[in-house]
Amino acid sequence: MNQQNDDSIHAVSAAYNSSILLEELQQVAHEKLRPDETPYLSFMFTDECRIVANTGHSHQQVQLAALQNNIIPERYARNQNSISTVEQIRLLQAHVAIIGLGGLGGAVTEILARIGIGNLTLVDGDHFEDSNLNRQLLSSTDVLGKMKTEIAATRVAALNPAVNVRPFIEFFSADNSQHILNNADIAVDCLDTITDRFTLEESCRVKKIPLVSAAIGGTSGQVTVILPDDPGLRLIYGNPKSAPKRGIEATLGTLPYAAVAMAALECAEIVALAAGRPVQLRKQLLLADFRYHSMETVAFD
Repeated sequence: MNQQNDDSIHAVSAAYNSSILLEELQQVAHEKLRPDETPYLSFMFTDECRIVANTGHSHQQVQLAALQNNIIPERYARNQNSISTVEQIRLLQAHVAIIGLGGLGGAVTEILARIGIGNLTLVDGDHFEDSNLNRQLLSSTDVLGKMKTEIAATRVAALNPAVNVRPFIEFFSADNSQHILNNADIAVDCLDTITDRFTLEESCRVKKIPLVSAAIGGTSGQVTVILPDDPGLRLIYGNPKSAPKRGIEATLGTLPYAAVAMAALECAEIVALAAGRPVQLRKQLLLADFRYHSMETVAFD
């Protein structure tokens, strides 16, 4: 059989399978009303599971096919209309690498899986210990001693099986950076040392992808977005060769509400990037202190 005939057979087969999938979706789609009483077509997770079993398509393929035909998986119904159907498709097709799965990274993982980022690279070489319990959403007494990446991957699968996960049970470094960031559209800095942040920033420059960076210490935190041509972290920490290894968290500790709040702000910028919207924090540093309920944005020249 020549290549042209083989390609034609695969094309016909794919079209047939897509037709069957759409038929299944149309059978279960039903009209619902949003809180503002505008109508939309919806389908439920139980129907999604049945379609996956019947057709052999993945959860992500089923969700994408539904959205492409303006049938909204009910799990995303409350994303609308702040996120359009076209943007929801972009989120499902996006690939985000989360570097560090502690206080920031665990919350970022939770939010992105729920909102529908379809591909996550999860990176951490550490295990959970007692001191994590005050702030890390993925930690609990029953997972102490277990690897953070494994627990994060399990959590994502339970939240949204349409999200594909690439787990790396290792610490991010210059040596493994390009492999870890392979095919990622966006990287997220959830690290706890300044030196590692500089390594991640340089790796993102090489890969030509944006970096969303955050840090916390005590009741305060900061967030910024760095594109490959931006000066980035140097404007915050100075020369990487003379910058301290750790920030103020080494002295002030890390409180849960600061971690979750900064993670949420990171996710707002990640979603904007993935959806194709303008980001708000490029060449700006958002500074927040929850002891005084203060927040300000400093512009970089």
